[in-house]
Amino acid sequence: MTESLKVKRIRGASIFKIIVFGSALGCAVISTFFGIFALFGAEVVQWNEQYVTGIKGFLVSPFVGLFAGGFFGLFTSLFVYIGLRVYSMFRDMIIEYLPSDRIN
Repeated sequence: MTESLKVKRIRGASIFKIIVFGSALGCAVISTFFGIFALFGAEVVQWNEQYVTGIKGFLVSPFVGLFAGGFFGLFTSLFVYIGLRVYSMFRDMIIEYLPSDRIN
């Protein structure tokens, strides 16, 4: 069951955490699949302009994904923050969320 919350503005740190962690972990998972292909000899993982295959390609691929996703997430979160900041000047935002059962 979802609940709604009306807010004027979202903090930049919240936007940053959601986008950077989501994109870094998502890219790490996808690049791990590429690492599995590299383990079997496919030239899909590149490091220092050279293809890495075998066990080395399998071990390097998640870190390449984390780096690429984190870098992409940094720039994306900046633009999302600016866009939501401008949007919040004109309208309030309604955030739908699933409440947690945990008590901190």
